[in-house]
Amino acid sequence: MPYKILALEDNKLLLATLEEFLSDNGYIVKTAMRGEKALELSYEEDFDLYLLDVKVPDISGFEFLKQMREYGDNTPAIFLTSLRDKESLGKGFELGGDDYIKKPFDLDELLFRVKAVLLRKVGNEKSLKINEHFILDMKRKRLLKDDVDVNINLKDFQLLKLLVRDVGKVVTTEMIVEKLWKNEEANIGSIRVYITNLKKIFGKDSIVNIRGVGYKFEG
Repeated sequence: MPYKILALEDNKLLLATLEEFLSDNGYIVKTAMRGEKALELSYEEDFDLYLLDVKVPDISGFEFLKQMREYGDNTPAIFLTSLRDKESLGKGFELGGDDYIKKPFDLDELLFRVKAVLLRKVGNEKSLKINEHFILDMKRKRLLKDDVDVNINLKDFQLLKLLVRDVGKVVTTEMIVEKLWKNEEANIGSIRVYITNLKKIFGKDSIVNIRGVGYKFEG
């Protein structure tokens, strides 16, 4: 399946050029000229990479990525920027950016950087170690216990992935709904069922219910 990229850029000509160039190189590209639109798209779909102009209307590229990281979204991001000072570039990395390219840039150089970041993503996403016994197999979307497949459904897997990526941090109910149901009608009661399923595997104290907020995986 082709990688899906979200490009946030307020220069209409550059955005159209990026969309055409990356599409011609086999990527699925969704575009936004405003930060709010990029947020809407990120809630509706899962992306493999963000290309973020820093200075855009509504919400800057920096603020967009800050919100994504706060929501537990670890999608790789490359900043497209005309900023030259080290302080601004440093801020981008502190917010969770993976790379940056200064405007004006060569499209082939951008493609090299896109491929490099996605290659690191693939390497990091093959598996996620939960503890000494459990591993999430990202490619097959399976949970393994001591290399033996544990029978869980897709929603259980998706919820577990959200919880264990930031062990000890709260994953809000809103985040769970956005990631598990997207445009489908959410069933809040089902979340409790999935949590119960996971507790049967990891123990009743493995997941803490933060009343009125969400859940926290303790391991």
